Amino acid sequence: MILNLGCGNVARTEGITNVDIRQLPTVDVVADVKKLPFKDGEVDGIINRNLIEHFGGHETKELLQEWARVLKPGGWIQTETVDGGETMNHWQEIPEENLLDGILGAQTYPENFHKMIFTRDSLVRHLEEARLHIHTVNQFVDREIPRILIEAIKK
Repeated sequence: MILNLGCGNVARTEGITNVDIRQLPTVDVVADVKKLPFKDGEVDGIINRNLIEHFGGHETKELLQEWARVLKPGGWIQTETVDGGETMNHWQEIPEENLLDGILGAQTYPENFHKMIFTRDSLVRHLEEARLHIHTVNQFVDREIPRILIEAIKK
């Protein structure tokens, strides 16, 4: 089983279970990603794009531990978020609307606010503290916003 956490309106894909806190047409399981309704070691992989920054810094450790809990040994997590360090380095080059969205969230519904910002190093550290082994780290730009995509594997 592969989970797409915080999927929002992302279209369903064969073999992937869409999970979101909101009841939307594309959501398979309505759940709070801080307390997943899955058994320990039940999940092969977790995808989360633009999600982890919606939780406060004090929530990050428990959030990642919860995601790791449902993973099988050897299971993987792909986490993508705004690269806070690179965004700060290049903030004057980013169009204002994109910059504000990247830092603060789109703010189009109650859960769509950013509470945390990560650098490459801080996200790696948080994943490692959740006993996940870093497999790949990619930094790239999307909508003129620097991004981080890390794949980590449960030990």
